[in-house]
Amino acid sequence: MAPMLTDQQKQLIQKAYRDYLAARELRPRSGQRHMIAHIARRLGGVAPEAAAEPVPASTEEASASAESDTAVADRIAVVEAGTGTGKTLGYLIPALIIAAEERKQVVLSTATVALQGQLMDKDLPDLQAYTDLSFDYALGKGRGRFFCEVKAEQARGELGTEATLFDRAAATSQALMERIDGLTEAFASKQWNGDLDGLEEQPDPALRRAITATSSDCLGSLCSRYNECPYFSHRQRLKDVDLLVVNHDLVLSDLALGGGVVLPDPADTLFVFDEAHHLPEKALSHFTLRLELSAFSQFIEQVNRHATKMVSELQAYDDLGEGLADLEFQARETRDQLRQISAMLDLDWQGQGGGRPGYYRFPLGQVPEPLRVALVELTQHLKPIIDFLNRAQKLINQQLRAANPPAGLPVVQSWSQQIGQDLELVQAAIDLSRQYQQADADTPNAFWVEKAEGRDDLALMCSPFLAGGVLNHYLWNRAWGAVLTSATLSVGGDFSRFRVHSGIHDESAYLRVDSAFDYARQGVIWLPGNAANAGQQDQHTRDLVSRLPTLLTDHAATLVLFSSRAQMESVYEQLPSAVREAIQCQGQKSREAIIDTHLQRLEQGRNSTIFGLASFSEGIDLPGKALTQVIIAKLPFSVPDDPLQSASAEWIEQRGGNPFMQLTLPEAIIRLTQAVGRLIRQDDDEGRVVILDARVRTARYGSLVLNALPPFRRDFS
Repeated sequence: MAPMLTDQQKQLIQKAYRDYLAARELRPRSGQRHMIAHIARRLGGVAPEAAAEPVPASTEEASASAESDTAVADRIAVVEAGTGTGKTLGYLIPALIIAAEERKQVVLSTATVALQGQLMDKDLPDLQAYTDLSFDYALGKGRGRFFCEVKAEQARGELGTEATLFDRAAATSQALMERIDGLTEAFASKQWNGDLDGLEEQPDPALRRAITATSSDCLGSLCSRYNECPYFSHRQRLKDVDLLVVNHDLVLSDLALGGGVVLPDPADTLFVFDEAHHLPEKALSHFTLRLELSAFSQFIEQVNRHATKMVSELQAYDDLGEGLADLEFQARETRDQLRQISAMLDLDWQGQGGGRPGYYRFPLGQVPEPLRVALVELTQHLKPIIDFLNRAQKLINQQLRAANPPAGLPVVQSWSQQIGQDLELVQAAIDLSRQYQQADADTPNAFWVEKAEGRDDLALMCSPFLAGGVLNHYLWNRAWGAVLTSATLSVGGDFSRFRVHSGIHDESAYLRVDSAFDYARQGVIWLPGNAANAGQQDQHTRDLVSRLPTLLTDHAATLVLFSSRAQMESVYEQLPSAVREAIQCQGQKSREAIIDTHLQRLEQGRNSTIFGLASFSEGIDLPGKALTQVIIAKLPFSVPDDPLQSASAEWIEQRGGNPFMQLTLPEAIIRLTQAVGRLIRQDDDEGRVVILDARVRTARYGSLVLNALPPFRRDFS
């Protein structure tokens, strides 16, 4: 049973909240108080019937509410907090106080770098400055953001020669060599601490691959440079920090490794997920499996060659030599089996199985029996290979622990990394094969084949299309507690979709808090009466080209959001040059550079417009005069030929549901709500939203879309 929310915790929460408001000369917000109370009660195990009580404004109210407290087991709170609620303060105060009392660490996870920056640079320092709360915090990062001396040395050794242990085609340029040398020297001389984020010039992908380790090739405590490793030094510093700011990808990567590898043990962690609407989709991407048949066949042959060379270099004839013949046999059988599997994939590549051209999804998740049997045989050949690799890794680890390994430490370290990579890839193939073998129409998994882009190869793919089961297994059933929040978790107040996708079904965990903004006063949604139907693409594009010059002249600061890059670029190219001069189009430069230029133009008294796609519909904050008009070119419906989308729709339909109403429309409404939310960011902002898609007015679902948006004034003229 969870411990009760104690009187001391309540008093600390109330005091911190009052102190913060007093220091900032702010008035309490009703929605913020409700949010704090809901989170505190859920984490403290208070009965759901008390969850709607706001933070008590007096000691008398606190005493009265305490009498109804009863314990519950679940420590999960889900809060949809409208823009302007002050949700960051709403979760920080109860989370930090209760976690400290329970001796847990807080892991605060976001989906965007922009929010991480706001937390680290403003919100957390402010909370320390304006309250008596004593806590420390740090930005938690993975291996890929730190320099690895061992990998850098190996990359340098490969330059100018044919790679033997590593396939790094990028390590052949002199420019790359010079960059590696410069970073190595800076790190050795302590002019740089090894944190890649601290570099003025960020590494390109080739350089990053050459100088960073992954979980599969990192030697950990067995590495000769372990004590100087910037990544493990970073991890050590994080152990005693009260709050870690991370991103969703790092949380999910750690959970996929078993949890507690990069981040604290889930059982000792209070997770807070801001921008939580991204979490289910992120989870699916982390647990999608892929097996490229021809590429994996070549890899298995490489594993066989590696083994022979490794046994010779490590002088491991007694331990591994006798296994080479069987390894060669199993590798040959594996490659034959992969060819047979490829041959049986004579599929309808126009997508009748549920996918766009280049994809074929197996309807109803039913894998053909011949393919299932073939993958059983493939697994039988892969098991001896992975057994050999595990024995090799064990031997290598023994040599790494030895004072003077016979082959020399650099050679042993190189083989340890190579075998780690091989093990990871073989295990992933086994995992995918087992998923196909266990395919069941009642299990929400999608199975499909796709043509590898730019190569004559086929890839077997599988993924759950509902993240709830994955999140329950890896996260909710293991975490000490969790808080999830976002401005867009429900569709018009209905959390059904998020419950299914997140796996959090307890209705008492959910709270919806309206925005503190006066939308009816601050803005208007205009739906031009003669706007084109965006379903008729050519006509709609012509309509946009015709309307935008006037609309962009009316307002100095505009964000135009498109659902299609092709349409965005087409509209941009067809606009008059005088109009284009004031437009920055996504893809022309980085998002940060676009925003900087936008602000500079406005400061100079010139109009500025940003043309953007989905990534500009959230995570950017342009308050005041920096943004006074948001134009939605088209309702943001998802691409219907995505394999996961089509599998989800099919699964809903098979159960008597309506895929459009239960899947397609809710997702579009959430995206649209995020986009509209760019306009009003603070109490004195004003502006208008223009929706240039007639379907909002004419389609039967149009009223559902409008009713789910913030309550701006409506203009249908």
